[in-house]
Amino acid sequence: MKRRIWSAFARSHRGRERLWVIWWLCGTPVAWIASALVIAAETARVAAHPVAADWLDVVRILIYTMWARLAWLCAHKVESVVWQPLSRLALTAGFLLMVLV
Repeated sequence: MKRRIWSAFARSHRGRERLWVIWWLCGTPVAWIASALVIAAETARVAAHPVAADWLDVVRILIYTMWARLAWLCAHKVESVVWQPLSRLALTAGFLLMVLV
């Protein structure tokens, strides 16, 4: 399984991986990490550490952006053409929400 994920990353940089692999196998851990970073940033803000909280937010947005770039590159690798625009719309909406939170 570990080898599959790393080879998926290598193929996704060239847009050769199936979208579902990037979306689910890589996106789920990204969502968990992003959620943990939101909680950590808010905890830092409550503890009066706004600079640390801002850095946690920057890290969260960078992690999401890296994953979203891979998913965007692989959006054409779907069985139904309907999923390409839907996935790109979801990625754009996710990025906007990530910046607003």
